[in-house]
Amino acid sequence: MKTLFRGFFYVVSAVMVCVTALTSCTDEEKYDFEFSIQGQIVTEFGATVKVPFIARNITSLSVSVVPDGWTVENVDMTNWVITIKAPSAFTADDAGVVENGDLKLTGYTAAGTAKSIKSFLSLLNKQVDLSDKYSNSYVISEYNTRYIIDCTHKGESSERISPANVDILWQTEDRLIDHYRYDADTGKFTFFVSPNDVLDEDDKDVGDEVPDGNAVVAAYDEAGNIIWSWHLWITGSDVESNAITTSVGTFMDRNLGAYHNGSNNKTTDDIYRSYGLYYQWGRKDPFVRSRDYRFTFNYDKSIINGAGKTTYMRYVNADTSDEVGTLEYAIANPNAIVLGLESNDYDWLYNGHDDTLWGGAEKSVYDPCPRGWRVPEGGIYTAFDIDTAEDMASLEDMRNRYGWNLVDLSTGVKLFMPGAGRRSFENGVLTNMNNYGYEHAPMPWVGYYWTAAADGKQAESLFFDLNTTRAVNNRYEPQKPMYRANAMQVRCVRE
Repeated sequence: MKTLFRGFFYVVSAVMVCVTALTSCTDEEKYDFEFSIQGQIVTEFGATVKVPFIARNITSLSVSVVPDGWTVENVDMTNWVITIKAPSAFTADDAGVVENGDLKLTGYTAAGTAKSIKSFLSLLNKQVDLSDKYSNSYVISEYNTRYIIDCTHKGESSERISPANVDILWQTEDRLIDHYRYDADTGKFTFFVSPNDVLDEDDKDVGDEVPDGNAVVAAYDEAGNIIWSWHLWITGSDVESNAITTSVGTFMDRNLGAYHNGSNNKTTDDIYRSYGLYYQWGRKDPFVRSRDYRFTFNYDKSIINGAGKTTYMRYVNADTSDEVGTLEYAIANPNAIVLGLESNDYDWLYNGHDDTLWGGAEKSVYDPCPRGWRVPEGGIYTAFDIDTAEDMASLEDMRNRYGWNLVDLSTGVKLFMPGAGRRSFENGVLTNMNNYGYEHAPMPWVGYYWTAAADGKQAESLFFDLNTTRAVNNRYEPQKPMYRANAMQVRCVRE
């Protein structure tokens, strides 16, 4: 059951308001009021922790919220420190103690203006330190957990950076990752993953689960320019233990960035959760999926920035800026889909091609897969074919599958690949829908999956066509050349 934010202890304090029209809440008041340590304040059972804050021109202060079971021992307005004692024990069955929760101070200016600041108190009962496993992408699979990642390496290489700041560029849900903090001295970024409620048919909370979502965290230099970024993939399934071994490698059981991969998906939620993120060939940063499983009006799923505001991916071309079409621009703008340039074979690079971005015998610094995984090598999908039984199935049956079971020709092992489509190299539009007029149209029906191979102009992909009007038109092309500015799915294979 959920222990996070189960309840708060409200400290009784006088409520002060803006007392007259002449002294009320003007924009001319000058004050500083904030916690000195951003993110989580992590401590141990029974420990006393001092939380510093700044309160310039704040004339009075009260503690308005503290988690149940935590004790405020002192508020020192002279040295700007609040002293908190953590609970001596915790059990999930004890409603009088919570393991994590908000600390809220309310301060008042001389004019009577009330201002509040929040911090987050956390018992160090669950922590996952990934800072020695640096990568471009991290699988996050536990809730009520503090995570630590390194922000000083480019991908898995030895090339180092020194960010002045690290912040959330976007996340698929507000507060998907929360109470985060960057320590410039260590180069580590910490964040907290809260649980989702599990509701029964009567909307009663019956448990907790890992939230589904994706986020991109960006590193900034002193001038506020992005110098690198990392993908956080939050999913409740264990991609390691659920991996599928074939004759040509061990594949993840789902697309990169997907939350689920139920073979032969039946519900619209199953279909939608099986879509992964979209990648332009050679770029490490993901682009979000559609707003719904049918790609209605080609709307992108909404995303939220670190300030909690709705933000959007950008679609850029040569008219946007002189810097568009370079690797440097792509790194500095991880939320920008760079539309292909016709004069350079619709690559997102506008001057020549770079086959090494994902290619080569070793995993590239720009590879988007988590540590231990990589974009599949070229030719790998020639070891598979469409399941014969599905190829011959009735159209009505195939309309309910939303993808293909690919069969390993040597072992018979199957990989279910959702028909998640692609983003067009010309305009970024999501293209995937069979809309030929039968009673169930439109619906997902084509799949595009990148490999790491490139031929100097285009790059190699797996393509299939689940034709829902005429079975004889089903297609399977394991080595289809595609323009590199297309944004398509990736199914990672173990290194």
